[in-house]
Amino acid sequence: MYSIHDFKYPSDWIEPAADDKCVYDCYKEVVNFKLLEENKQTLEYYYGTISSTINFYPLCNYDQLVIACRFLTVGYLIDDFLDTGSNSECSDRMLKKIETILIDDLYLDESNVSNFEKYTMFFRGKTKEFVGDNFDFFNQFIKFFVEWINSNNPFNKATNLNNYDSYNFFKKVNSGTYVTLSMAMLLNPNIKVGTNIWLNPKFERFVCNGAYQMSAFNDCASYAKEVRSNCGSTNPLYFLQKELGSFANVYKLILNFNNKLVEEICKDEVLLLKECPDDQKDDLKYLTRSMKLILGGNYSWSLKCTRFNDKNSPFIEQQLINPDSIDYGNVADKIIKL
Repeated sequence: MYSIHDFKYPSDWIEPAADDKCVYDCYKEVVNFKLLEENKQTLEYYYGTISSTINFYPLCNYDQLVIACRFLTVGYLIDDFLDTGSNSECSDRMLKKIETILIDDLYLDESNVSNFEKYTMFFRGKTKEFVGDNFDFFNQFIKFFVEWINSNNPFNKATNLNNYDSYNFFKKVNSGTYVTLSMAMLLNPNIKVGTNIWLNPKFERFVCNGAYQMSAFNDCASYAKEVRSNCGSTNPLYFLQKELGSFANVYKLILNFNNKLVEEICKDEVLLLKECPDDQKDDLKYLTRSMKLILGGNYSWSLKCTRFNDKNSPFIEQQLINPDSIDYGNVADKIIKL
């Protein structure tokens, strides 16, 4: 038996979750857009997924959290929909529709607009309104969000992932770390650190290692869910067993990789702050801390959410959660098509 507690995080990477009122209020929005019927199962689906917001952004206020909840609503619905194995043409069409809304502020087909498209347009408008005149933060976020969306189909179609280095390069974008951190930046549009920080190679390495770390942890947290959904071929805990001989050997590799990443992230934060101008230092600290809180929040959320629970999980924590598993993919499939 294994434990997710084997992943170790510095103490300043984890804070108590923020108040969850934002999750319930955004659930009501989703119901009003007719994406979900209002009942116990859909609330459990929504809360089990979008409660990640209050763990990723634990120091944010209510207004900030609502923006983040809407972002993760769109993101997780797309992710769960694609996990259903929907046919390629349908998936490509849906992604093109969402990309057109996010980039062009237009519907791809005005004569056939789904409720999900309407919600995405609503989310885009509210997010742009939130940042005011700071269009650079908005554009940076949209760029990363579209990159993440478009990484999902190629990743889900991959059938020959058998090299951990190649896999991690793929997961750099697909982990969602870049767009999640970009959202943290957008939530504080008055900070003095501009979008040119993303051009700094040390900051890029800092975020890239964060993406690798999030992937390393998520591969373990989602292992049982992905095997159950016949998606194990894209999880290194599954596909590396043939090369390394056992689950235990692969898990040891991932834990060692994780420990190295945590160390490198801490080192790069020190280097970034050391070279930062004094008038921007507090704002850069906010940004680097946001990254650490996203990674730590991902860990703490995964320990208590129903999204990854499975009685056959090799991780004891996931066996102890309520055994009534929600089929997230099928719920999302119905929502996307509305």
